[in-house]
Amino acid sequence: MTFQNPPTEELYANRWRIWGVVMIGLFMALIDITIVNISIPQLERDLDAPIDDVSWVLNAYNIMFAVLLVSMGRLADQFGRKRFFVIGMTIFTAGSLLCALADSIGALIAFRVVQAVGAGILAPIALAMTALVFPPAQRGLGLALMAVVANAAAALGPPVGGVLVELANWPWDAGWHWIFLINVPIGVLGIALALRVLPETRDPHAGTDVDWWGMATIGGSIFCLTYALVEANSRGWGSTLIVSLFVASALLAAAFALSQRFGRFPMLTAGLVGNRQFISASVALLLFGAGMLGTLFMTVLMFVDLWGYSELEAALVITPVPVMALVVAPIVGRLSDRVSPRVLGVPAILAASVAMLWLGALPAEPSFWSAVGPLALLGVGIGATFPAVMIGSMGSIQGQELGLGSGIVNMCRQVGFAIGIALLVAVFTGTLGDQPLSDEHVRDSYAAAFRVAALCAFLAVPFAFAMRRRANEIQRPTESAPTPG
Repeated sequence: MTFQNPPTEELYANRWRIWGVVMIGLFMALIDITIVNISIPQLERDLDAPIDDVSWVLNAYNIMFAVLLVSMGRLADQFGRKRFFVIGMTIFTAGSLLCALADSIGALIAFRVVQAVGAGILAPIALAMTALVFPPAQRGLGLALMAVVANAAAALGPPVGGVLVELANWPWDAGWHWIFLINVPIGVLGIALALRVLPETRDPHAGTDVDWWGMATIGGSIFCLTYALVEANSRGWGSTLIVSLFVASALLAAAFALSQRFGRFPMLTAGLVGNRQFISASVALLLFGAGMLGTLFMTVLMFVDLWGYSELEAALVITPVPVMALVVAPIVGRLSDRVSPRVLGVPAILAASVAMLWLGALPAEPSFWSAVGPLALLGVGIGATFPAVMIGSMGSIQGQELGLGSGIVNMCRQVGFAIGIALLVAVFTGTLGDQPLSDEHVRDSYAAAFRVAALCAFLAVPFAFAMRRRANEIQRPTESAPTPG
């Protein structure tokens, strides 16, 4: 029995329908990273749980999500992207319903892991399908619009979560249930549309032999790294557990490298390993992601703890970021077919770095209008950087590497997010010290964190310079070769 991919012309002709369906999955997977943040105080009260336990409602999702991205992208390439998309959407929707029905903190954390399994399947497929279904002349636009969806999901999470927590109190007294319940009808719709609209596609060169050792070692390495980053500030960066986790992550990463060099069925292709633009763009995404998410996280904290805003007010104040990002990203997409990604990405990274430094100069007392300028500039930087780097990475690889490449890109982004939050919290708490605090002293600690965020983003610039080739310069195989099915 053989499997035949649809003709390339058919994929191109139906690109907007296909893209729209996979974006439903991507948006759901990414918005659930941040939508829960605003409900943490209510979860503490309603589930009678300490903050250390409640924080794992966020951490469990983020860790499992990051662990699965590379493996799921590869398996979808091998056994069918439509099949895995439907599986991922089903798992995510079921996990969302279970989260909405959870009556204890332990159950909620366990069901968030189920949600994350679905999300870890959906995200790499969405990126791979975007790169696959757009013709060369529009590939940059497709990747840029996908970055718009991703940025919107991350930015809209806190305000949407805040609105649901504040307003949706029926039929429970706690509105946090609706944060998860709202996913269920959207997920059911996404499954129905996927079954009807998505064509089945596979990598004709991947075969069906699974690199179990490679998947285990890369997943274990990412788990140890992200778990250590999550726990480092509370347990101490020099504690035995944290140091052991970092060492284990490094050893597992080395084992993964050996498995790809000497294993029978390695995931990494020679073309991907030797693709300087893809590797450089992925590193740039990791570094910029660390500075960007760390900045957004610390900005909300500063507005709440220093300026005295409510969580919902703080989430709404940062709206210049997603608004400007949504305005800028499509422009980058239109320009991407005429100029190289580095021409767009390097100035954008520099603009975001300046915005991070500017946030460190905000006063200790509430001053909404003083925050508009740096937040708007940050939105411009984010709105241009993410699509430029996405185009630089996914626009530089071949069709048979799409799923694996998208998993690596998504993994770099998630690990960058984890590094950014852990690093900036460590800088903030370290500069506070033990002496009596004043508002100015706290403001200076936030400023130190923003300076480190700017440094992380700035370090991405040399890697962004390697993004020379435009997406429409890369030849795509048709993926129409028959493969055992």
